[in-house]
Amino acid sequence: MPSDPVLVPRAQLPMRHPYVAPRTATEEQLAEVWREVLSMDRVGVEDDYHDLGGDSLHASIIFMMIEERFRIALPIAKLAQASTVAQLAQVIDEAVATR
Repeated sequence: MPSDPVLVPRAQLPMRHPYVAPRTATEEQLAEVWREVLSMDRVGVEDDYHDLGGDSLHASIIFMMIEERFRIALPIAKLAQASTVAQLAQVIDEAVATR
């Protein structure tokens, strides 16, 4: 019989990239949102959303928080194109600049 899978707490998942601290105000705010929603101790700007265990429910919450904090509405589909804090922060900065 196969054994039950071992569940690893999200905070203990191995990261593909070394930790890179936020460099801009947008990256800092977005990393804070991801930390809160994904229940992580820290999130680096190069960490991939999916590698951190993010799913569609977490994405919905994150994008609601983005709308509250940055006063912009982005489609959740942007996460497929911009799946790191750095990439999504750039999308946010561009959207804020053009509103």
